[in-house]
Amino acid sequence: MSENTFVQITPHIYKLNLTFLGGRFRVGVWLVRGDDGWTVVDAGLPDLKEQVMQQVLQQTGGEIPKRIILTHGHWDHAGAAQAMREKWKAPIAAGRDELPYLIGPSHYNRIKARAPHYRFLQISPPALVGRNVQLPLDEGMRLDGLEVFHVPGHSPGMIALLHAGDRALISGDTFGNTKGKLEDPPDYFTYDPLLNRRSQAKLAALDFDHLLVSHGAPVMNEGKKQARALVESREKKKKDQ
Repeated sequence: MSENTFVQITPHIYKLNLTFLGGRFRVGVWLVRGDDGWTVVDAGLPDLKEQVMQQVLQQTGGEIPKRIILTHGHWDHAGAAQAMREKWKAPIAAGRDELPYLIGPSHYNRIKARAPHYRFLQISPPALVGRNVQLPLDEGMRLDGLEVFHVPGHSPGMIALLHAGDRALISGDTFGNTKGKLEDPPDYFTYDPLLNRRSQAKLAALDFDHLLVSHGAPVMNEGKKQARALVESREKKKKDQ
């Protein structure tokens, strides 16, 4: 299931919430309007691909997106990407360090993770295994108003995207907001929580107002403030120990 339509979050960014696993979880698909057209950020789950593509075209007025950017390759974010690629011929972009996990030969369940149950929950390979990613992304690259930042920890090559014009940061799964406050992504899907926290600190130092998380509600106006508060609270705990 999903919400009926994309919801406008900032002047150029829209979000579609998808629900899965009996409605217990939600994940966002983003649509960004740029000078040269539309960009999809994260594609959603494979079994909802037709619904997502229909909603995308409804929002764009039938205009096919120029590209598909994946923050990372986990199935709830990248599962429908290949269907979009085949139907629209739009190039797929992803962080360079994520490519071995998206297209092979590496697999998430072979990563040495801190949580012992991590590898057992990374059973299914991403939908792009054996296929190509047309646009490998590196730190500092820009794609029609979106600047790329490498934020490993949840996955090896996860990226965040800063839209400076809207003062908005699409953070992938670096942060979550499912309980009404910023939180870490679940350890059982995060191979290195400590590295992810370093990525949180990196993002909290950027210049933005709105923090757009994939799981949970966006943090509007106070996104940077709340991200910094989360990072600083942990630094204080370390000093007090």
